[in-house]
Amino acid sequence: MKKALKIIRLTISIILVIPSLVLAVVGLFFFYFFSLFRAQKLAHSVSSFFYLILCWWIMIALGARVHVDGKENIPPKGESVIYSPNHNSMIDIPFFYCSLGRFPSMMAKKELFKVPLLHGLLISLKCIKIDRKSARSIVDSVRQGCQWVDEGHSLVVFPEGTRSKTGEVGTFKNGAFKIAERTKCRVVPVVIKNDRLLVESAHRLGFINVYIKFLPPIETKSLTIEEEKSMSALVESMVKEEWNKLPLEK
Repeated sequence: MKKALKIIRLTISIILVIPSLVLAVVGLFFFYFFSLFRAQKLAHSVSSFFYLILCWWIMIALGARVHVDGKENIPPKGESVIYSPNHNSMIDIPFFYCSLGRFPSMMAKKELFKVPLLHGLLISLKCIKIDRKSARSIVDSVRQGCQWVDEGHSLVVFPEGTRSKTGEVGTFKNGAFKIAERTKCRVVPVVIKNDRLLVESAHRLGFINVYIKFLPPIETKSLTIEEEKSMSALVESMVKEEWNKLPLEK
């Protein structure tokens, strides 16, 4: 029965999500059109408008009822920060962007850049490509991320490195916070819960309550070397603690 309900839910969602492809194409068109005239700020502003609508439509199409908490912890525009959400589902990204209302760049695995259309979206969002199997690529990606943050931009890094296979919060890796250590920017832990039930673990119809919470930023400028080394454990414990407090949809 659960398998049948999953198929029905995903079929309905796929049909409803199709219009989002149009929004993606329109957003990309304006990005590259204005980029031809070197109007990068306008290109980013206009394309982001369509991307935000796209993200909202995906949430509606998938049947999500989103609850966002901790907005007071979101740093003001113009401040370079590292957002560190847990990674439960393939749809974490649009849900995160919707709740934030901005489009900071993201560390994305190289395989995603090979997907048609998604490749263009990643480029327009100035995402940084990373090959997790290549030590040299990781070093280059961290260096590029540091430069991006130093230039005044924010970055999204999923500390687990990959999606959770169990639905629980995984282990946060030390390498995910190298950029924060070197640039001394603040780190904003983010909790995302229940969106996995919309796709990977779908088993019923109806709306699903999805919870997204921004936790208090971590100041890195005053951290000792030992505290920097344990930053991954600190962020992981903060995320897991809030994760356990949030309601679990069944």
